Amino acid sequence: MTVSRPARPAAPPREEEAGRPEYKAPAAEKALDILEFMAGRPDGVTQTEISLGLGRSIHEIYRIIQLLEKRGYLVRTASDRYRLSLKLFELAHMHPPVNRLIDAALPVMRTLVLDTDQSCHLAVLNGRRVLIVLQIESPLPMRYSVALGSQFPILETSSGAVLLGAMPEPERAAALAEILAAGEAEETPPAIAARLEAIAGHGFEMRPSLAVEGCTNISLPVRDHRGETIAALTVPYLPQKHARFDRASVLASTRAAALDISRALGASEATLAGIGEAPGGPA
Repeated sequence: MTVSRPARPAAPPREEEAGRPEYKAPAAEKALDILEFMAGRPDGVTQTEISLGLGRSIHEIYRIIQLLEKRGYLVRTASDRYRLSLKLFELAHMHPPVNRLIDAALPVMRTLVLDTDQSCHLAVLNGRRVLIVLQIESPLPMRYSVALGSQFPILETSSGAVLLGAMPEPERAAALAEILAAGEAEETPPAIAARLEAIAGHGFEMRPSLAVEGCTNISLPVRDHRGETIAALTVPYLPQKHARFDRASVLASTRAAALDISRALGASEATLAGIGEAPGGPA
């Protein structure tokens, strides 16, 4: 479900760095190139494919690949293909802001699945991707859920649309330009603009999934003590015979959960105004 994207050009030096000597770290650059190249290739790649993809010789990358495997960042399969391990994801979880977000969300999301009979997940932005940092399964035998640590194109998901819509205008415009240039949007720019405007007006998104037929995404923002949207709480609503709750009640429960997580992160009531409060949304 991920989409490979071309390598981004190097960012220009920041103003405060202008005039400073540029220091080279060839080995570090090769290691980062390999990790970034492999991030969009979940099925794994061979050394030859890495070499061709990066435009480097096998000789240049061989020792770096061996080191990354030894340190646990790469895993080699029986067919001699390499894929990323979850070590980067584990390191990210050691970062205090992510820990705090998960600690605040975990008990609320455990209650949410019982109140909705649906799975739910928490997503954050990871560059220009959506990263799933917490996932709780539905209590029902049949369920739809998203794997922990998965990454998706922003506009393929309601989580991504909610997070994108919450960005400051210049940052959002830059992100949209990059998304469109990479061919990662299934909708036209006017349709995307209308979608983001609807999210801003409603304080949530509820729409059929672009990835899974029959599934309706219900996604709301999670805000921190500064009032900034730092995550999206999403329920992939899957109607089934034994589910006790309809979409309207699941939306209401998901809104309540998003507000509870935000309050646990220090968000004030003033910064929570507008989340799911538009006509057609929860009261």
